[in-house]
Amino acid sequence: MAKRRRNEPTASGSKDSFSRKRGETTLDNAVTGGLGEIRLMHPPGTTPITPASMISIEAIGSHKHLLSGIGIDWGSGGGCLSIMAARTPGVDRVVGLEIDETNLSVARRNARLNGVEEKVAFMHSDSYTPSADGDRRSLELLSGRADFLIANPDASKDDDGFGYRRAVLCGARKYLRDGGRVFLSISYQYGRRRIAGLERDVPGFFHEGILARSVCVPFDLGRTDLLNCLKVYAREESRGGLGYEFCNPLRRSQAMNARDSLAFYERTGRSPLSQWQTHLFRYFPDRL
Repeated sequence: MAKRRRNEPTASGSKDSFSRKRGETTLDNAVTGGLGEIRLMHPPGTTPITPASMISIEAIGSHKHLLSGIGIDWGSGGGCLSIMAARTPGVDRVVGLEIDETNLSVARRNARLNGVEEKVAFMHSDSYTPSADGDRRSLELLSGRADFLIANPDASKDDDGFGYRRAVLCGARKYLRDGGRVFLSISYQYGRRRIAGLERDVPGFFHEGILARSVCVPFDLGRTDLLNCLKVYAREESRGGLGYEFCNPLRRSQAMNARDSLAFYERTGRSPLSQWQTHLFRYFPDRL
């Protein structure tokens, strides 16, 4: 599990309103889908509220009827998704797994600030491996008992950028009950074939569609991290891997792969378009 990159963009592209000042974001009742105002601290050096975070928040608020019982938040950062899930009336408990110690401290503070500290437990954990013996035992007790999992992973390194998403689902099989749900952040550019391939890569999971999405927004190649991602995608295509999907900012109906998008940017200075999305997967091991 990698730390989330700093300085992510901070608007989802949606029309939802929220207030922001340095190191703090307040989500109003409309943004949280009726779960009440949520105030989130994210001081410098911790995970910010990103466009992908906002779409994940929208997915939980709009589909809270799908969440109940016990949940796991993989890569919980500052706790925004754990807190959203804990505010859902049918949810009894959420366990947040996070590798960054500073994020953990902020997440616990945010849980207290929003009155859900009794329903949320944050663990220092590298993916599904907590560092403390007691936390490992507590997580082990959830084997086969978790009703849902939420995750907003970063792009992984040294592969096609999709590795953390495969790891989320692979590890979730130990903890989810039959029929358990996963709210997984996957942005548009990864492509439909790669998303559909998760059913093959991680047997037992079935893709059931998109829960929430932003409008088409620039994949901001003025940011070094996103430009490096696009170069990784282009190399993956060049070596015969699955293609990526972007839209031409000058003609939105025109699709472009990563290599075309990189060439277009180098020629025009314009970033291709993508969408932030949250997808729904269900776990049915007996259907294998």
